[in-house]
Amino acid sequence: MTDKTHSERITFHDAIETMEVDFSSMTFADAVQVNAIYDEVDRQLAATGKRWFFLVLYTDCEIAPEAWDRFAERGKSTNINHGRGSVRVDAKAQTREAIRQSAGRESFRSNIYDTRDQALLALGELRKRQRDLANGADEVFLRVENVSLRFGGVKAITEISFEIKRGEISAIIGPNGAGKSSMLNVINGVYHPQEGTITFLGNVRQQMRPYEAAKQGIARTFQNIALFKGMSVLDNIMTGRNLKMKANMLQQAFWFGPAQREELEHRAKVEEIIDFLEIQHIRKTPVGRLPYGLQKRVDLARALAMEPELLLLDEPMAGMNVEEKQDMCRFILDVNDQFGTTVLLIEHDMGVVMDLSNFVVVLDYGKKIAEGTPDEVRADPNVISAYLGASH
Repeated sequence: MTDKTHSERITFHDAIETMEVDFSSMTFADAVQVNAIYDEVDRQLAATGKRWFFLVLYTDCEIAPEAWDRFAERGKSTNINHGRGSVRVDAKAQTREAIRQSAGRESFRSNIYDTRDQALLALGELRKRQRDLANGADEVFLRVENVSLRFGGVKAITEISFEIKRGEISAIIGPNGAGKSSMLNVINGVYHPQEGTITFLGNVRQQMRPYEAAKQGIARTFQNIALFKGMSVLDNIMTGRNLKMKANMLQQAFWFGPAQREELEHRAKVEEIIDFLEIQHIRKTPVGRLPYGLQKRVDLARALAMEPELLLLDEPMAGMNVEEKQDMCRFILDVNDQFGTTVLLIEHDMGVVMDLSNFVVVLDYGKKIAEGTPDEVRADPNVISAYLGASH
């Protein structure tokens, strides 16, 4: 290790509510060395009596494989006990990959940047979003009120009500046939309920066409992938920009003037999403040739191309292996954190739901049987009965 003491590696920036930790040129060979620096970090944080954002520098930092589990464990504990969000800078490829793998397993945001300036910019955006959320803490972003949906004599949804707050990740769970996908279809206008209303961003409605929902800022992915299999990844994602294109048909046909400038701007935005979801290597590949997990990622990319206020995800991890689920968890968290997008998802993997979600709604046989935080829902006797197959 270098001559700097552990205390000298820690700097508090009061003006931006940030604690900077400099791991540069340090070597962590074992758990003892990891504990030594984190003991000092936790001691100084506890002495302040408040929570901080973290800026962590990794330039030329070496973490031995035998020390990594302890490093990740102590970092997670510090974030939970004292943190408001973290950004990381200049990690080596091996460290960067280890952080991302841990992010997938533990469902936290990796937030790794190449330069300190990039990290500070991201930190500023994170602080701004948290202030905006605090200022609008009582604002209801999405309200579902007494919604009922019938197909002939079959009741798919019966008098469902719940509220979603801006900036949160919320989930709808329940056994097969509980009405989860029907609820998403009502929210984005595919199904029209016979009773009840939806309030989104202050606009109250009972019925809405899907294109109207898209214009208002609602995007979704589908349980069964609905991509254009013969088109490339890039072109599929470009379809998510359609509502933002203003050039007329003639300009687009001859691809000149405003149409050319517009398409180049939209392609640049699509390239940003491709980089964000780490699918650069398949950007020109026809979607039909891709494995299932990557097709799901492209489906998410297309929804993100709409720059939505509300992102509806219908079983985004269905059919994925463990590694693919970890990646998708990380991307959902990063979408929420870096873009500030409110997320409402349906997912059968209860471990994923409980790790990702701030708020959970539970449906069974088309009726709401519980709602609340993951811990509240997990302990609810009605939820336990539904999942254990108790008689109705």
